[in-house]
Amino acid sequence: MVFVLLSLCFASVLGCYQPSASPSPQRTVETLLRLLHDRDAVARRTAAEALGKIGNPQAVPGLVVALDDRSPIVREASVRSLGGLGPLDMGTRVHIAELLVDPVQPVRTAAAQTLGSLDSTKEIWPLAMSQLADADPEVRRAVIQAFESIDSPEVVRALVGSLHDPDPQVRRTAVAVLGESGDSKVVELFREQLKAESSANVRGEIAYRLQFFSEGEFGEGLRFVANHDESAQVRRWADQTLRGLLGARDSGSRPQPIPPAVPEPSHRYP
Repeated sequence: MVFVLLSLCFASVLGCYQPSASPSPQRTVETLLRLLHDRDAVARRTAAEALGKIGNPQAVPGLVVALDDRSPIVREASVRSLGGLGPLDMGTRVHIAELLVDPVQPVRTAAAQTLGSLDSTKEIWPLAMSQLADADPEVRRAVIQAFESIDSPEVVRALVGSLHDPDPQVRRTAVAVLGESGDSKVVELFREQLKAESSANVRGEIAYRLQFFSEGEFGEGLRFVANHDESAQVRRWADQTLRGLLGARDSGSRPQPIPPAVPEPSHRYP
């Protein structure tokens, strides 16, 4: 009898148990939007990141407001999340472009990368290009990176001027982006830059980028660098590029990128 009663009690407990209902997606978004105003910066950042992962376009207005958050980690998370939330209106894109001059470098980088991922970046080119004259070289570098993978003569012309920037890291980034553009007109620019460039890091970047063009267009200049450049690293890098191009020519195949062992990469390598 005792066993039967215990069995009945256990069955009744199971019968009364109801799993708690999971929150609806809409309620989750609303909760995260409220957390964008939490007193704790880490909580605000986490909310911004979660909204980007959920991908609900209703989060856009809240994330735009968060672009002005006093904490840089929140601004960075918000601008990265906006990049994955579908089409953005012009006002939002301009707001993102304004972060190219944010005082914190990771925020500037996030803004540049987000702008580069947008399909309609051309509309904010005038604003972005105006930042190429900013006094902070990190801002200029971020703007140049924002132009990566944008096939436009206007962008190429803008970046050509950056080859003469007073900061060698800005020049190196301009070389990297121009090299990835695939524009054959940059070969002559690179050849002239090899002769006049004072920074070994920039010369090494040029030597690496030239491997994606026909060897006959610049072979003599690159061979001179490989034999006579004052930097051993630049000579080694030029030599590796030449050997890779010659091997590709002999085999009739397209030149393949050489692993970037020298110099240290300043930008994304293919």
